[in-house]
Amino acid sequence: MMNNNNNNGGTMSFVKTGLTAGTTSTYTTTVATDFIINGKFGTQFATKTNQATPTTDHRTGAAFPAVQINQGTVIVFGVVAAGTVVACQGSIEDLDPSSDEFIIAPSFPSIPVTMAPIGYVIVTNDSSGDPWTFGSDNWTATGITDTFVNIGMMPDRPQES
Repeated sequence: MMNNNNNNGGTMSFVKTGLTAGTTSTYTTTVATDFIINGKFGTQFATKTNQATPTTDHRTGAAFPAVQINQGTVIVFGVVAAGTVVACQGSIEDLDPSSDEFIIAPSFPSIPVTMAPIGYVIVTNDSSGDPWTFGSDNWTATGITDTFVNIGMMPDRPQES
């Protein structure tokens, strides 16, 4: 009998982690979770309180680019096998200045096979803001709106509203 391995390596988190903005530029999670990366269990992800956000993109290794005035983006939080939280930034898109809504919604970044997503945040920077960079600028900066969404696996597109 042959095994065709049609159920190969899923990647997912098993619990809603309670991912939210912390104080300043930090993040908080309220629930520990187990997770699988490509079919293998990772080290349990523990709760985090006002944990420093990553300052480099896990996918590219580069610093996160700034979101300019009247722009927005999506940032995916994830965990790697050792239980460390990482992040990847999606596309930066323009906002309609009259409504502060996306003209074209941002796209998710490509997610490395070494990362299990636990949530994402949609960040918009309206006309009253200054350039804003994930990992270094405060969530409460003037003009910034952040919407956190907890996930067990990647959805097909970011939820804008």
